[in-house]
Amino acid sequence: MPQNETLVLKNAKIITPMRVIDDGVLIVSDGKISNVGPEGENKIPEDARVIDVVGRYLAPGFIDIHLHGGGGADTMDATQEAIEKISVAHAEGGSTSIVPTALTAPMDDITRAVKAIGLAKKRTLPGAQVLGAHLEGPYFSLEQKGAQNPQYLIKPKPEEYLKFLDEYDCVLRFSAAPELEGGLELGRELKKRGIVASIAHTNATYQDVLAAIEAGYTHVTHMYSGMSGLKRINAYRISGVIESTLLLNELTTEIIADGHHLPPSLMKLIIKTKGLDKVSVITDAMSAAGLGPGKYCVGGLDAIVEANVAEEFEVPEEKENYVAKLLTRDSFAGSVATMDRCVRNMVKLVGFSVQDAVKMATINPAKVIGIDKEKGSLVEGKDADIVIFDEDIHVTVTIVKGRIVYQERNN
Repeated sequence: MPQNETLVLKNAKIITPMRVIDDGVLIVSDGKISNVGPEGENKIPEDARVIDVVGRYLAPGFIDIHLHGGGGADTMDATQEAIEKISVAHAEGGSTSIVPTALTAPMDDITRAVKAIGLAKKRTLPGAQVLGAHLEGPYFSLEQKGAQNPQYLIKPKPEEYLKFLDEYDCVLRFSAAPELEGGLELGRELKKRGIVASIAHTNATYQDVLAAIEAGYTHVTHMYSGMSGLKRINAYRISGVIESTLLLNELTTEIIADGHHLPPSLMKLIIKTKGLDKVSVITDAMSAAGLGPGKYCVGGLDAIVEANVAEEFEVPEEKENYVAKLLTRDSFAGSVATMDRCVRNMVKLVGFSVQDAVKMATINPAKVIGIDKEKGSLVEGKDADIVIFDEDIHVTVTIVKGRIVYQERNN
């Protein structure tokens, strides 16, 4: 729609931070939300473009703060074409904002990827808006490498990352293992720069986590994946990152809600322990998100996408049975999910209300990366980032700053 056109979405179930408004109306002007409320309380401008939502849900656009690819493209491709494909693939799943994630690789490759992200952030993309970059690696524990390429794991060195951070100001978050030599110093530098320091692929103990929090780490990357848990040393039990995250209020965390990485019981445990406000859902999507089964590559490692669902998960649709693993099948290789699937899983598998599931995909991640004043909820004055979906969390329309970037055919 033209920038100066007023858009009206009516006859909607509007999910606000406080409630669900039935027969709601939301008005968009100049890419911002100008009015939201019950239909009888909002006057519709005569010259506005009006879309009848026909009773579907109207929610804040999903914010994915951890994804590697989609639509056949990978962040590490380091091209504008690749990021555009990722942007489009995830907009179809209801994401209006994304944080493309670079993984463990040679620093030259990571630098190229972050440079491409920085350029994309300044552009209007055909799908979801790029907010900035997330570096997942290369400062990780070998013991907890997961699907990170062990060939390129290194310890953080100031002479390396200071130059990098000085040159690229688009970095929003940085995942690292704080127990590594230089890990705490990195955390302090990230805190100084306003970059989210996140604990990840780590073999840290409870005492290491306490030191990390004091050094500036505030978030924990993909809960239960690539992190230490309870272990015994000379008969003594030592808490790991799993227990520390669940215990410490200072930390927020995220869960890969693709229906494979975590069973419903663990997702319930995390949210029951941390509280609804401190957990975000993410996709951790790789290049196959939005595509079908086949062989792919993740960070130089061979991966396969295939049907493989545990009976407990009860995933209802055939296309949702796909899971990404390393070719050895001993580790997940990210997911093939988009955010609509994650929200749907939180409702259908885990048992949360639509309102609470949406919260974990919108305002919670917005707070983690410090953009909650502009995005994450349907409030007057915020960006008109909106997703429309039905009772099955099936996305029909995605809107970024008042501009329709995805509309299901025949809708």
